[in-house]
Amino acid sequence: MSNPSAAETAAAIKRIWWVPVVRGVFLLILGGIMLANPLWSVTALVWIFGIFAVIDGIVAIAEWFSNRREAGAGWWLLAGVVSLVIGLVAVFWTEKTATFIFWLIAIWILLVGILQIIGAVARYRARDAAWMWLLASGLVSFLIGLLLITHPQTSVKVVVVILGLFAFVAGVLLVVGGFAAKNAANQVSAQGKIIEA
Repeated sequence: MSNPSAAETAAAIKRIWWVPVVRGVFLLILGGIMLANPLWSVTALVWIFGIFAVIDGIVAIAEWFSNRREAGAGWWLLAGVVSLVIGLVAVFWTEKTATFIFWLIAIWILLVGILQIIGAVARYRARDAAWMWLLASGLVSFLIGLLLITHPQTSVKVVVVILGLFAFVAGVLLVVGGFAAKNAANQVSAQGKIIEA
């Protein structure tokens, strides 16, 4: 007979594997746009960042809602709320946000990284196969956020390029991680069926 906890974990991953893929695709699009045209105005940067943060927050909250009974799911909710609040601040107070857009982006990236690392630890303890990719994404976010905070930039072009690189790398990690988690869940399910047979 198969291990019930492994079977439940596999079933949970199958339900939500697409969520990090969706977040990753949004990040890849954002990163591609920013790297292709880094000469935007500060106002345009604030709007793009704000809209992205809102979408990312909604997707993270959807992931929490789909997986709220699993270990570490609360960190998705917290990460989603943080992204949503920062995105709404950027969208509704664009003129004021433009004066401190660099710090807003740096703090957001740093917080997302910290929350992803904590979420990865919780998923590791729950034996969730996706913990490695979440940890990798969290470390990338944390290091880039730390780099931005310790080396402040005043050039809009530099900020856009850094944000674009972050979005692109994080997007790749999330997309690969989502598909890797799906593959691992399928393998666990297949092993369970073989054992039952």
